Amino acid sequence: MKIKMLSILLVFQAHLLSAGIVEKTFFFNNYKIESDGIYQTVNFGNTILSGIPGEPLLPWCQIVLMLPPGEAARSLEVVEEEETVIPGQFLIYPKQDVRPISKGKSGEFILNDEVYRHKGAYPVRASGQLLTQYLNGYAFALSAITPVRYNPGMRQLSYFRKVTVRITTQSDGKSEDALKNFSMAENCISSVKSFAMNPEMMNLYPKKYVPTSNYDYLIISPASFKNEFQPLITMYSNKGISARVVTIDSIISVMSGYDLQEKMRNFIKTQRTNHQIQYVLLAGNPPLVPCRGFYCHVHSGGSIYEDYNIPADLYFSGLDGNYDLNGNHVYGEEADDDDLLPDIAVGRFTVNDTAELHRMIHKTVYYQTNPVLGEMNKPLLAGEFLYSAPMTFGGSFMNLLINNRSDNGYFTYGIPSAANVIEKLYDTLISPPSNVWSWSAAMLLASINRGKSFIHHLGHANSVYMMRFSMSSITNANFSGINGIIHNYQLLYTQGCDCGAFDVSGGCIAAKAVSISNFLAAGICNSRYGWFDEGTTEGPSEHLQREFVSALYDPILPEKHMGTAHMISKIKTAVWVGLPAEFEPGAQRWCHYDCNLFGDPAMEIWTAEPTTFSDISWTGNIDSNWNNPGNWSTSVVPTTLNDITISGAAHYPVITTGNTTFCHNLTILSGGNLTINPGKSMIVYGTVTLSP
Repeated sequence: MKIKMLSILLVFQAHLLSAGIVEKTFFFNNYKIESDGIYQTVNFGNTILSGIPGEPLLPWCQIVLMLPPGEAARSLEVVEEEETVIPGQFLIYPKQDVRPISKGKSGEFILNDEVYRHKGAYPVRASGQLLTQYLNGYAFALSAITPVRYNPGMRQLSYFRKVTVRITTQSDGKSEDALKNFSMAENCISSVKSFAMNPEMMNLYPKKYVPTSNYDYLIISPASFKNEFQPLITMYSNKGISARVVTIDSIISVMSGYDLQEKMRNFIKTQRTNHQIQYVLLAGNPPLVPCRGFYCHVHSGGSIYEDYNIPADLYFSGLDGNYDLNGNHVYGEEADDDDLLPDIAVGRFTVNDTAELHRMIHKTVYYQTNPVLGEMNKPLLAGEFLYSAPMTFGGSFMNLLINNRSDNGYFTYGIPSAANVIEKLYDTLISPPSNVWSWSAAMLLASINRGKSFIHHLGHANSVYMMRFSMSSITNANFSGINGIIHNYQLLYTQGCDCGAFDVSGGCIAAKAVSISNFLAAGICNSRYGWFDEGTTEGPSEHLQREFVSALYDPILPEKHMGTAHMISKIKTAVWVGLPAEFEPGAQRWCHYDCNLFGDPAMEIWTAEPTTFSDISWTGNIDSNWNNPGNWSTSVVPTTLNDITISGAAHYPVITTGNTTFCHNLTILSGGNLTINPGKSMIVYGTVTLSP
């Protein structure tokens, strides 16, 4: 029977509860077989290897299909065609456990004998969990499919060249409510369009009017901090980002909710709906600004890792639903239909008093407005020995952050090696089987104090230990050169366990690192375990970090705001929460919860040296001669004017400090003029665009 497949088919049936169908066809070819001892794996481009621990590891393709407005996914059907046998016999590698980074190896090789003796098709179901999720008001069906069929008992392998996914939808109250978060903001539209496999579905969504009373940045603070944010507000005002401070007391007085956390979240939702806010700063540690504790559990190595109180600022970032669908006040359970697609960028100042707050504000402002030139392209990658048998090192994971990578079945942009001076500090195997060379805390400290742009780390950690530093090592004296003057304040992303447990008594090491006068301006870290997959260079924490770096270095739409890049990493990774076995073990869900931003969500990250212009003037129409900011046309001549002026338009207005003017992503319109007088200079971070 001939089956007619449309790339996208939408059918409205008013008499069937407004049911509809969304379809997409996928094509698979050019499989790749790799061997590991007596075992093999099979993979295709853009598929990720996954499975139930002890059972065959198979390639899975993500499904991200936008649904009609106001509808949710009811069921998923997989139509398979053109089955092709792969010649030979295969013993497919069994999936091994996902493990906490700081727990080491389980010490056993897992293989389910019953499954491998079975003479029948595996898997029984070719799709993963079907989730309906929402991003900026748009409804999405998330799932995964595998084109592969395996007969373990016969060791026979085949795949389907053509697989069509058919999702049946129906009207849904939660989907209707999600439309309240609908946004026509340019960055939101871009985010949704890049996420969807069927962006043409966006045409069915309303073209909502954006109110003129918008502001961008909400700061939630205790009353004692209310008047302390002016340096931050002024800086962002100069960059075209408007901010407001709202106190906890005022939120309590105007909002309803089960507890303070719910009142805060409800207030954020109203500000998103009424004013289209993009950033939220939670200015204080608990109990000054409370966090929501989430529940999650993970099956690993015959053990269950369980936590009822994972500090998760995702609660204030994902604005659909309430993370407590069953109403038992245990938040984040699988049964709660959680929002895994954050809508706004959220960060936290992990401070306890005004002194710490002033230091974080100073570092945030100074990092962006007074950069030390010559070190914006000097990232540091630090990887530790993780476990043995097989020997596994964090450096292998960190290498996947460099250059464009398609490892482990998904593509990410990386730190361009040609444009950066990348320092690697990796534990290494000197001689087998277990003679390992390890870098020391003193070596890392010396490297940091030479000036770095961004520290990426994978290694063991706990609430008072990180990157081989103890809590007592985090002092201004130890990081004397990282003071914003000798060297820039630095940024950190670590996959280590528990170092970001900002709810613990006495504070965590990551919170101390961002709140002292020197060292970090911001960091992304875990409030509980980080997780990796045994025997691979993949894992839930690694996936998030790769997507974060990819957002920063995307050559088409680079996202320089730290909180937004963090948000994108969760959006891009959310679909893998529905992988077979993953939804139940929950390690990707766990990382979605416990990976938090310690710092300003609107902070712009320096990823490259800025372009510097000095002693120049340009006035008049733009012509073809001036299309490269490094090659000024002959009409550009020195001038003796007393002011630096830009007439036209800039994506962000300029910031002038002393004799230097900073501008981000400058756009000059035809007929505009740019003048910089001798003795002064202009630094442009990002692009210079000349618009006719």
